[in-house]
Amino acid sequence: MSDLVFESLYTEDLYQLPSKTQIILTRPWSELSEAETEQLTKITEALRQRINPKLSLDAFQIVYSPSLDLSTWIEKPERLIYFGPAIKGLNYFELIETGMTKMVLSESLADLIVNEPSRQKLWVALKQLFSA
Repeated sequence: MSDLVFESLYTEDLYQLPSKTQIILTRPWSELSEAETEQLTKITEALRQRINPKLSLDAFQIVYSPSLDLSTWIEKPERLIYFGPAIKGLNYFELIETGMTKMVLSESLADLIVNEPSRQKLWVALKQLFSA
C-alpha cells in the first residue's frame, strides 16, 4: 500500500505516553504502617521538590509483588524503585540498568525509617535514576 492510504486512514498523530515509575513493595499497601506510608510520601515529595516538580505520588504506580522478577512482566517500566529484601547478585542503592528499565533497589520502608545512612544512600541513587 502506498503512504497516501495510510495517511488517510490515520489522520491523527499517535503519541506514546510515558510509563509511570513503578514502586515495588514486597508487602501489600494495606499492611504498611502509617510510618511506612509516610516514609514513602517523604521520598516522593523530596523527588518532586528537588528533582522534578511533576513527580508527585500520582506520578508513580505502586505495585505489590512478593519478589522482583522482571522476566515475567509483559510491559516493563522505564524506571523502577524496589523496597524489600535483598536480591542475590544485586546491590542496594545502585543504579541498575536492564534492557529498557533503570532501577534502584532499597531495603524495606520500615528499615529505612530507622537507618539514616541508608536513606542518604537511597537519595544519591534516586538522583541518578531520575537524572539518567
